[in-house]
Amino acid sequence: MASRRHDLQREMQHVSSSDSPVRAIPIGGLTFLASLGTGVLWNALYFIAESEYGFSEQQSMLLAFLNGILYTVVAVNAGRTVRFLERRMPPRSALRVILLVQALLAPLVHVPSEALLWVTAITMTAFGALQWPIVQHYLASGRHGTEMRSAIGWWNASWMAATAIGLAAAGPLAQAGLMKWAIPSLLPINLLALVFLAKFPAHPTKHDHEEGARHVPSSYRALLGAARVLHPMGYLVIGALSPILPYLFNNLATAPAMQAPIGSTWHLARLAAVLVLWKTAFWHGRAASLVTAGLLLSLGFATAIAAPNEWVLIIGLTALGLGQGAIYYSAIYYGLAVGKAEIDAGGVHEALVGAGYFVGPLLGLLTLGVGAGPSVFIGLVLGVLAVGFVVAVVRAGRASSQSTASGST
Repeated sequence: MASRRHDLQREMQHVSSSDSPVRAIPIGGLTFLASLGTGVLWNALYFIAESEYGFSEQQSMLLAFLNGILYTVVAVNAGRTVRFLERRMPPRSALRVILLVQALLAPLVHVPSEALLWVTAITMTAFGALQWPIVQHYLASGRHGTEMRSAIGWWNASWMAATAIGLAAAGPLAQAGLMKWAIPSLLPINLLALVFLAKFPAHPTKHDHEEGARHVPSSYRALLGAARVLHPMGYLVIGALSPILPYLFNNLATAPAMQAPIGSTWHLARLAAVLVLWKTAFWHGRAASLVTAGLLLSLGFATAIAAPNEWVLIIGLTALGLGQGAIYYSAIYYGLAVGKAEIDAGGVHEALVGAGYFVGPLLGLLTLGVGAGPSVFIGLVLGVLAVGFVVAVVRAGRASSQSTASGST
């Protein structure tokens, strides 16, 4: 009986799914708006926590740490959760509920209750961790090889452009005293995203596993192993930048008007990296590309923190952004290709994002706990990067020995 019910569910999914993958405009539009909302949320949340509720640095780091832990746990269980929900609603309906709940929760950050702030922030984080694996499932299902890599390219460009805009808007909003209204703006943003969601089929298109296997050489698994070590390292560095940049700007006596443009350098470099990888084929299937990306990330961070002037800081942030962009692109492509475009593959990818985000605050809490200064925090981050890079190089070396890059598709 259970087997028959499972077969019926699969048949219904096939009937209600589109014959072709979701087109670029619907998924790109939804991704841009949802990412803009996410960027606004994470730029504004800690500002509101500090300005409206008087959070200390330690409390803000604790909030970031708990959000990262929850994001990781929810994301890694996304496949299991969506399969449970599919007994009651298709993935498109699950996305609709997620966007609506986030939209309705967003204005609650202004209700004068610290407990409600924690609940709202954590709930929105959990829904975000479930949202992206579903979107990635729609993105990759029915696409293989060059088509999948290209789709991931414009999808990356969509969300990275949105987060860059969110970051760029943070400074002017704060100066105008409007930052506290940024999170409630998720209400109209998410409602507009629902317009694009209406163009999604109820279920993603059927993914042809036999066709997919022809585009996944044996070296991809080792490359995925290396990418999944570097991927959270990239987010550790991103999470570490926020508390470190003010310290660097103070040391360099950087003019306030220049701090936001310089700080956004890595965002622009990351976007440039994914645009180049989107339109080229030299990188996939090659261990050297991943190792180079890891080097750019690590050396870029080290250069930035040791920069004697703004120009060297810009060079370091540029290298960091290029490395992080290349790592992200590689991690999601290898993950979805090897993982057959399933939600579980996207869930692991997003869980590693969460892992990177909570390790940064964890190191910050350890530093504050022993009463140490920024130099100790920087040393801890560099230590984690060094260990991670060595492990990634070893894994990439295995891929090199199996490489069929000359015939990769």
